Amino acid sequence: MEKAPGSTSFKLARRALLALADTHGFELVCHEGELWVTADGLAGDVVLAPGERLTLRGHPRIVISALSAARFDARSCCGNTPVRLLASRCAGVLLDRIARWRHAPLASYPATLLR
Repeated sequence: MEKAPGSTSFKLARRALLALADTHGFELVCHEGELWVTADGLAGDVVLAPGERLTLRGHPRIVISALSAARFDARSCCGNTPVRLLASRCAGVLLDRIARWRHAPLASYPATLLR
């Protein structure tokens, strides 16, 4: 089975816990064992068996418990494509530059006098 780009593989021993957080949500793919998934804001818990996958949109925090020794992949979903990541970086740089010029006294000086 091919691993999806941007995914991370995890191995959990029986009864081990793993907490994950991402503002966009997750896609989980169980390869071995059984996983008990609890998501912030989800009405109920979900148990994943081998070969099953679960997409959680809008659930930024999840806790995964291994009911038996398990191996699974987790990847951020719902908007973390390379184009969106690049756009968020560019927007951050632009907002930083705008914030530097927000102060009226400094912004009123010509750029040639600010050396």
